[in-house]
Amino acid sequence: MEKIITSQKCHAFSRLKQYSQHIKHALLIVDGQGLILEVSEALMQATGFSYEQIIAAPFQKVVPYMNSVRHLYDSLLEKEKQSLKPTEMIYQDVQGKKSKTPVMITISYKNGEPIYFLHFFQLTKDLSISLSQRMANQLTSEINLGVVVLDVQARLVDISQVACKILGVDRVLVLNQHIDQVFAGIPEEQRLVQRELLEGVKFQNKAMSWTNQKQRYELLVDSNTLHNEVGQIVGAYVIFKDVTNMRSLEQKIERSDRLAMIGQIAAGTAHEIRNPLTSIKGFLQMFQQSFKENGMDKEKTFTDIMLTELHRINSLVSEFLLLSKPRDVQYQMISLHTVFEEIMPIVENEALLHGIEVRYTGTEALPMVVGDAELLKQVFLNICKNGMEAMGNEGTLTVSYHYEEECNKISLNIQDTGPGIPGYLIDKIFDPFFTTKDEGTGLGLSVCQKIIHDIGGQIRVSSKGFGTTFHILLSYI
Repeated sequence: MEKIITSQKCHAFSRLKQYSQHIKHALLIVDGQGLILEVSEALMQATGFSYEQIIAAPFQKVVPYMNSVRHLYDSLLEKEKQSLKPTEMIYQDVQGKKSKTPVMITISYKNGEPIYFLHFFQLTKDLSISLSQRMANQLTSEINLGVVVLDVQARLVDISQVACKILGVDRVLVLNQHIDQVFAGIPEEQRLVQRELLEGVKFQNKAMSWTNQKQRYELLVDSNTLHNEVGQIVGAYVIFKDVTNMRSLEQKIERSDRLAMIGQIAAGTAHEIRNPLTSIKGFLQMFQQSFKENGMDKEKTFTDIMLTELHRINSLVSEFLLLSKPRDVQYQMISLHTVFEEIMPIVENEALLHGIEVRYTGTEALPMVVGDAELLKQVFLNICKNGMEAMGNEGTLTVSYHYEEECNKISLNIQDTGPGIPGYLIDKIFDPFFTTKDEGTGLGLSVCQKIIHDIGGQIRVSSKGFGTTFHILLSYI
């Protein structure tokens, strides 16, 4: 008797298999315990499951959120009032991605046991795009580009990991959120993803800057709209590439070219300028002395002004010469404590004239470094002088240090309480001839950067709206 029942079951399953193979739409056949008996080829292709993955598995593998197939059947029957009208339900593919589709359930009995037939509609179209959809999903997760996709309601429906990093957002938190929520507090015109994209505005290789809480990025941005079969806009996408490093390299090359050009000009003209300046200065000093001896105060005032301007020209020529052919660096063991002991009285005297407080936290414990003491003094004095000029007649100049042990360097920090440097200017302050001073040459910081670079150090600047800090990093022993 048992052999007869087993034979009947095998025969029934064989018929189910033949039936499922001839079905062109997506079909799932489930027994009374909710286990999958058979599946059509169309459903496997649409969901990505293999036959081995799905046979004998719980039907919730395809239709999640359901306790039992009987409960599902009864609830749909009640909902549709005994009709066989398909009802929209959630199904999931092999990657766990959930979608909605109309589903109709019918029931049949074999040897008194219920067998449920779950018919999935509108998956034929999904079948034709499933491969491209999977490829798109994989590209979004793995491509080294920022990708953001919006639907027609301006909700963010997909975003790549690179885009999350650049925008400074969490993918889970921003998916399906309106862009007004994602970019809350940021003006529309400054957003990387704008609502006007859905109006057909598109661009290619648009250069944009973006700053999140941690970093500033330079980007090349492409955008376009997405359309359905009849040409209606159903969404938009933005693709952006991080070119920060490339822009930084271009700026360094441009700056090196500019310095090289200045060096060539300086080498050819600086000495020729200085020679006549020496003669002019000598004669003016003679006139100055003569006017003084003869009580010609007004004329002496004129010579004082001319000598002051000559001194300024001479300083500019000296900086030219330092850029074109800096003196050889005298490498030696230097005590930073000794260097600061020699320059701090000069800084403090200058600060006293302008009502500026100087705070120096250095100690004899400052380490030894390899470099040129005279050149380091020039750098520190120049930066301290700039800080005092930025503050005017009051403020605080702080000279401190800290260790960056991971790179075996000491950071010497010079901080002022001036108005700070605007963000759009901070990348330009080391450029030759760039200055915000009425009487500045724009060469001081260029020279400082070159000196520090020549002794193997780094110079950085930070300014957040109030005050500016220069960080000079040197390797210590």
